[in-house]
Amino acid sequence: MTPALRPATACAVALAIAACGAPRVPLDPTPAAPKAAGAGDCAGVDSPECRRAEGLIAAASAFGNVRHEYLLDPASSMAPGRGVQRGEGGAFTVLPTRCAEPRAGAEIDGRAATTPAVDAATAPAVDAATAPAVDASTIDFSYVGVAIDHALVAADAELAPWLSAGAEAAERRISLVAVAFVRDRDPQFFTASGDVAFGGDACSCGRATHFVGAVKVGGLIAYEMRVRAGELHGRALDFVRARVAARDARITQTVVGGLEVDGLDGATNAASASKPLTFRVKTPVPIAYAVYPLADVCRFAFPAPEVSPATIDFGEVPFGREETRLLHVVNRAALDLRATLGEQTFAVPALGSVDVPLSWTPAGQTSGCQAQTREDTVQFYPRDESAPVTPKTQSVRVVSRVRTGKADFKRHEHVDSGSGRKPDYASTRREWTCPPDYVVASCKTERAQCGDGRCTTDGYAVNAEPGQSNGCRFGCKGPESALPGLSANFCRFDAVMECRLRCP
Repeated sequence: MTPALRPATACAVALAIAACGAPRVPLDPTPAAPKAAGAGDCAGVDSPECRRAEGLIAAASAFGNVRHEYLLDPASSMAPGRGVQRGEGGAFTVLPTRCAEPRAGAEIDGRAATTPAVDAATAPAVDAATAPAVDASTIDFSYVGVAIDHALVAADAELAPWLSAGAEAAERRISLVAVAFVRDRDPQFFTASGDVAFGGDACSCGRATHFVGAVKVGGLIAYEMRVRAGELHGRALDFVRARVAARDARITQTVVGGLEVDGLDGATNAASASKPLTFRVKTPVPIAYAVYPLADVCRFAFPAPEVSPATIDFGEVPFGREETRLLHVVNRAALDLRATLGEQTFAVPALGSVDVPLSWTPAGQTSGCQAQTREDTVQFYPRDESAPVTPKTQSVRVVSRVRTGKADFKRHEHVDSGSGRKPDYASTRREWTCPPDYVVASCKTERAQCGDGRCTTDGYAVNAEPGQSNGCRFGCKGPESALPGLSANFCRFDAVMECRLRCP
């Protein structure tokens, strides 16, 4: 099982990487120092970072329905199992009480679970002594939004509740963040600590409502601002947008784990706003912890399984074509489960995982590219229907997105020069362009006929070639007769242009 991460120092807080000494893993790159007021295009950052910050702000609205119960901690200062109190507005306070303990060897009813072997040659560059085995090529969770101190908050969250967590003069860290977690091949599971008191079906651990759960490995980009609590007002994203635009503000830009986010330029362009972002983590490191309800370690608990990715991107799929993606399900309960997804039924072993196919065949009639969103619900039940668990069932919502449209566009026209001694060959010229969201796939002629019967001799030629503006150019040429009474000259053909869907 994954070893527990020990606190690096007592003073570190999320996103405050440099403030508490050297973290366990190197940062990539070193956080940029704040610039003098007005020195950059935005609040003290240079033009490339400013453009990226603006792209993140534009992209944040697309993540409004993404679950984000995580505590950011790139300095690895927390320890799994610590009690957490959730306050008004979603603020989390980490307590000194230890409310949960990682299961030793992932024991299931006294039986030790096996852990799949990991290929050392392909393992990512993480601290083997403290970080779990991960699949760096698979992004299980991605998010763009706002963080206050440790906690991720919704972009439209009201900031007023955060004033209650201390005096108005107290300093808070508010950050524009992009976060990506990679696949954990050996997830942590937890059981109650000795500090948990049981009473019936419920349990308690001091003031804790939650506890620090499994470590999450990945990458982070943060634009951090330090403000007084009394300055926090309005909605989270509006506040950050105003601070980024203010030239007299001071922002520290930090990149952890080599996170790269492609598509931010398109986020500020309405024509390509439906295209999802692409997240890549070059050197995954521990950056956050999941936050689990305390009820997960009570007697007869049925914790909600973890289903990832949080949002499935099917990419570009034309109408009528089926596409399939895999959902990764991790069962955090110490009992076998059965689950249903649409018409599928599948089993998930206790403290185990399984990959489940999810298919989608987009439907529609319109030309051009359109974005579609679909929601599915995965229902989970104990395999043993008589198991005395609480709750009796769990459900997890899955959001899928696709960019779709008619697979192709075809244009056809019969072209004829007319017959005579001097046909109007110029009238056969055609310059066509594919419609928006389509690219030319082929330009061809069919059923070509000419005066000599073959369109290849006596000066005849029929042409079909790509045009200069994402389309096709057609035309024909041939001989002219100076004397009357000779055979008629002509050319005729069907011009055919085929375009295929390509969403911007």
